Amino acid sequence: MRIWHLDADVNNFDNLTTLKQKDWETLRFDGRKLFETWKPLAVRVIEDRKISDTPGLSSGAPVLSPRAISVLQELVGDTVEVLPLICSSGEYYVINVLDVVDCIDYEKAEFKRYEHSGRIMRFIKYAFKSECIKGKHIFKIVDEPVRRPFVSDEFRNKVIESGLEGFEFELVWDSEI
Repeated sequence: MRIWHLDADVNNFDNLTTLKQKDWETLRFDGRKLFETWKPLAVRVIEDRKISDTPGLSSGAPVLSPRAISVLQELVGDTVEVLPLICSSGEYYVINVLDVVDCIDYEKAEFKRYEHSGRIMRFIKYAFKSECIKGKHIFKIVDEPVRRPFVSDEFRNKVIESGLEGFEFELVWDSEI
Protein backbone atom coordinates (compact mmCIF):
# COMPACT_ATOMS: atom_id res chain seq x y z
CA MET A 1 0.00 0.00 0.00
CA ARG A 2 1.32 3.42 -0.95
CA ILE A 3 0.14 6.86 0.09
CA TRP A 4 0.75 10.06 -1.84
CA HIS A 5 0.43 13.78 -1.16
CA LEU A 6 -1.87 15.31 -3.77
CA ASP A 7 -0.69 18.50 -5.43
CA ALA A 8 -0.91 20.44 -8.68
CA ASP A 9 1.94 20.83 -11.17
CA VAL A 10 2.19 24.61 -10.82
CA ASN A 11 5.36 24.85 -12.90
CA ASN A 12 3.80 23.52 -16.09
CA PHE A 13 0.08 24.20 -15.76
CA ASP A 14 -2.28 27.04 -14.85
CA ASN A 15 -2.45 28.64 -11.40
CA LEU A 16 -5.31 30.45 -9.71
CA THR A 17 -5.58 33.06 -6.98
CA THR A 18 -8.53 34.60 -5.18
CA LEU A 19 -9.72 38.06 -6.20
CA LYS A 20 -10.05 39.11 -2.56
CA GLN A 21 -7.19 38.66 -0.10
CA LYS A 22 -9.62 37.82 2.74
CA ASP A 23 -10.83 34.75 0.85
CA TRP A 24 -7.57 32.89 1.58
CA GLU A 25 -8.76 32.22 5.13
CA THR A 26 -11.96 30.69 3.74
CA LEU A 27 -9.84 28.11 1.89
CA ARG A 28 -8.16 26.77 5.03
CA PHE A 29 -10.35 23.67 5.02
CA ASP A 30 -10.04 21.52 8.15
CA GLY A 31 -12.57 18.77 7.50
CA ARG A 32 -15.69 20.63 8.62
CA LYS A 33 -18.65 20.64 6.26
CA LEU A 34 -19.16 23.94 4.44
CA PHE A 35 -21.63 23.17 1.65
CA GLU A 36 -24.69 24.64 3.41
CA THR A 37 -23.02 28.04 3.93
CA TRP A 38 -20.64 28.09 0.95
CA LYS A 39 -20.67 31.19 -1.23
CA PRO A 40 -18.66 30.62 -4.42
CA LEU A 41 -15.33 32.44 -4.32
CA ALA A 42 -14.10 34.45 -7.26
CA VAL A 43 -10.71 33.35 -8.59
CA ARG A 44 -8.58 34.32 -11.55
CA VAL A 45 -5.68 32.83 -13.48
CA ILE A 46 -2.33 34.23 -12.32
CA GLU A 47 0.02 31.97 -14.25
CA ASP A 48 -1.34 31.61 -17.74
CA ARG A 49 0.09 28.26 -18.68
CA LYS A 50 -1.38 25.13 -20.17
CA ILE A 51 -4.93 24.49 -18.93
CA SER A 52 -5.21 21.52 -16.57
CA ASP A 53 -7.75 19.44 -14.71
CA THR A 54 -6.36 20.69 -11.40
CA PRO A 55 -5.00 24.24 -11.53
CA GLY A 56 -2.79 25.24 -8.63
CA LEU A 57 -4.25 27.26 -5.76
CA SER A 58 -1.81 28.22 -3.02
CA SER A 59 -4.15 27.21 -0.21
CA GLY A 60 -3.33 23.53 -0.70
CA ALA A 61 -6.99 22.75 -1.28
CA PRO A 62 -7.35 20.81 -4.54
CA VAL A 63 -9.15 22.48 -7.43
CA LEU A 64 -10.74 20.20 -10.01
CA SER A 65 -12.32 20.58 -13.42
CA PRO A 66 -15.74 19.01 -14.08
CA ARG A 67 -13.94 16.26 -16.03
CA ALA A 68 -11.70 15.40 -13.05
CA ILE A 69 -14.71 15.34 -10.71
CA SER A 70 -16.52 12.97 -13.04
CA VAL A 71 -13.52 10.62 -13.27
CA LEU A 72 -12.78 10.61 -9.52
CA GLN A 73 -16.31 10.69 -8.08
CA GLU A 74 -16.59 6.93 -7.61
CA LEU A 75 -13.42 6.94 -5.48
CA VAL A 76 -14.06 10.02 -3.35
CA GLY A 77 -17.82 9.66 -2.89
CA ASP A 78 -19.07 11.58 0.13
CA THR A 79 -15.62 11.98 1.71
CA VAL A 80 -15.34 15.38 0.00
CA GLU A 81 -17.46 18.41 -0.72
CA VAL A 82 -17.31 19.83 -4.24
CA LEU A 83 -17.60 23.60 -3.84
CA PRO A 84 -18.02 25.88 -6.86
CA LEU A 85 -15.61 28.68 -7.74
CA ILE A 86 -16.29 31.64 -10.02
CA CYS A 87 -13.67 31.91 -12.75
CA SER A 88 -13.89 33.68 -16.11
CA SER A 89 -11.33 31.24 -17.53
CA GLY A 90 -13.35 28.07 -16.96
CA GLU A 91 -15.47 25.96 -14.62
CA TYR A 92 -13.65 24.87 -11.46
CA TYR A 93 -14.47 23.47 -8.06
CA VAL A 94 -12.45 23.52 -4.86
CA ILE A 95 -12.45 20.26 -2.94
CA ASN A 96 -13.09 20.21 0.80
CA VAL A 97 -11.76 16.91 2.14
CA LEU A 98 -14.04 15.82 5.01
CA ASP A 99 -12.26 12.61 6.00
CA VAL A 100 -9.75 13.66 8.69
CA VAL A 101 -8.38 10.54 10.35
CA ASP A 102 -6.17 9.62 13.29
CA CYS A 103 -4.04 7.13 11.39
CA ILE A 104 -0.39 8.02 12.00
CA ASP A 105 1.87 5.31 13.39
CA TYR A 106 3.81 7.58 15.74
CA GLU A 107 6.25 4.79 16.59
CA LYS A 108 7.51 4.69 13.00
CA ALA A 109 6.89 8.27 11.84
CA GLU A 110 9.46 11.02 12.27
CA PHE A 111 8.35 14.52 13.20
CA LYS A 112 9.29 17.76 14.95
CA ARG A 113 7.21 19.13 17.82
CA TYR A 114 6.70 22.68 19.05
CA GLU A 115 8.59 23.06 22.32
CA HIS A 116 5.86 24.79 24.31
CA SER A 117 2.71 22.98 23.19
CA GLY A 118 4.09 19.59 22.18
CA ARG A 119 1.95 19.70 19.03
CA ILE A 120 3.48 18.36 15.85
CA MET A 121 5.11 21.13 13.83
CA ARG A 122 5.93 19.06 10.76
CA PHE A 123 6.51 15.53 9.62
CA ILE A 124 9.92 14.46 8.37
CA LYS A 125 8.70 10.94 7.55
CA TYR A 126 5.11 9.72 7.50
CA ALA A 127 4.05 6.29 8.69
CA PHE A 128 0.43 5.13 8.66
CA LYS A 129 -1.55 2.42 10.41
CA SER A 130 -2.60 0.33 7.39
CA GLU A 131 -5.89 -0.78 8.96
CA CYS A 132 -6.94 2.86 9.47
CA ILE A 133 -6.49 3.90 5.85
CA LYS A 134 -7.57 0.75 4.03
CA GLY A 135 -10.20 1.73 1.47
CA LYS A 136 -9.57 5.47 1.90
CA HIS A 137 -8.79 7.22 -1.36
CA ILE A 138 -8.53 10.84 -0.19
CA PHE A 139 -8.06 11.98 3.39
CA LYS A 140 -6.27 14.32 5.77
CA ILE A 141 -4.71 13.59 9.13
CA VAL A 142 -5.65 15.05 12.51
CA ASP A 143 -2.15 16.53 12.92
CA GLU A 144 -2.43 18.45 9.62
CA PRO A 145 -6.11 19.15 8.96
CA VAL A 146 -5.51 22.24 6.78
CA ARG A 147 -2.61 20.92 4.72
CA ARG A 148 -2.59 19.02 1.43
CA PRO A 149 -4.62 15.83 1.35
CA PHE A 150 -3.27 12.32 1.00
CA VAL A 151 -4.46 9.94 -1.70
CA SER A 152 -4.26 6.21 -2.37
CA ASP A 153 -2.55 4.36 -5.21
CA GLU A 154 -6.02 3.76 -6.68
CA PHE A 155 -6.68 7.52 -6.80
CA ARG A 156 -3.29 8.19 -8.44
CA ASN A 157 -3.74 5.33 -10.92
CA LYS A 158 -7.22 6.56 -11.89
CA VAL A 159 -5.80 10.02 -12.64
CA ILE A 160 -2.99 8.58 -14.76
CA GLU A 161 -5.19 6.05 -16.62
CA SER A 162 -7.79 8.74 -17.38
CA GLY A 163 -5.25 11.15 -18.84
CA LEU A 164 -6.14 13.91 -16.39
CA GLU A 165 -3.56 16.68 -16.61
CA GLY A 166 -1.85 18.88 -14.04
CA PHE A 167 -1.79 16.47 -11.11
CA GLU A 168 1.38 15.95 -9.14
CA PHE A 169 1.89 13.19 -6.60
CA GLU A 170 4.60 12.93 -3.96
CA LEU A 171 5.11 9.48 -2.48
CA VAL A 172 5.06 9.86 1.31
CA TRP A 173 4.67 6.25 2.48
CA ASP A 174 5.03 2.73 1.19
CA SER A 175 3.97 -0.13 3.49
CA GLU A 176 6.49 -2.42 1.76
CA ILE A 177 9.50 -0.32 2.77
